[in-house]
Amino acid sequence: MARPLPVAPQPKDDDSAPKPKGEKRDRILEAAIVVFARKGFHKARISDISAEAEIAYGLVYHYFKNKDEILATIFEERWGGLLDALQAIGRGPGTVRNQLVSIATLILNAFRLRPDWVKVLVLEIQRSSRFAEPAQQKAVGSLFSAFEAILSGAQERGELRKDLDVRVAASLFLGAVDLVITSLVLGVTEAPEEDAAQRAFYLDTADQIVDIFLRGSAGPE
Repeated sequence: MARPLPVAPQPKDDDSAPKPKGEKRDRILEAAIVVFARKGFHKARISDISAEAEIAYGLVYHYFKNKDEILATIFEERWGGLLDALQAIGRGPGTVRNQLVSIATLILNAFRLRPDWVKVLVLEIQRSSRFAEPAQQKAVGSLFSAFEAILSGAQERGELRKDLDVRVAASLFLGAVDLVITSLVLGVTEAPEEDAAQRAFYLDTADQIVDIFLRGSAGPE
């Protein structure tokens, strides 16, 4: 007979104390990504996460109050890394086409390299009510602002037309990439299994997105 799970310790009243960071904390977050992707956020239990991380059940509560805080931390830290990478591309050299291909490839490669994390983002955060929370809205707003700055810079260099509304354009481009990622997460679109073919598939997909965004899809008149 399975032993009953220990009672979860109650979180402390003082939430202002800094959260400890370290190897065990990172293991908890990585394990949570795997568990949330496999079971879904609502069906996942702290005991599932501790088992996946191979740490004591009660130790999870040393780092996080509950699984909601775990999910929020996953979003905050992983999204921050994505934003930093996008801003670095914007500061770098190259034409707007090269920058857009790099951005699309960056996002698509996130799914190739970390499908569990992207699945959690798409299904457990982005398509849920928690995506409307102020912290998430601010994070998403920062991503759009960074992308709008890239498009504005291209306007100033004469690579994009002056009357382009960069806010609308940013929504169109990022929305297109988001829908491609969602189709991959849901299995509507399937990438090749072989590594080299998979890399080529994602690069070609990124190039197609950018080509349609910049040149449209109409044929010659």
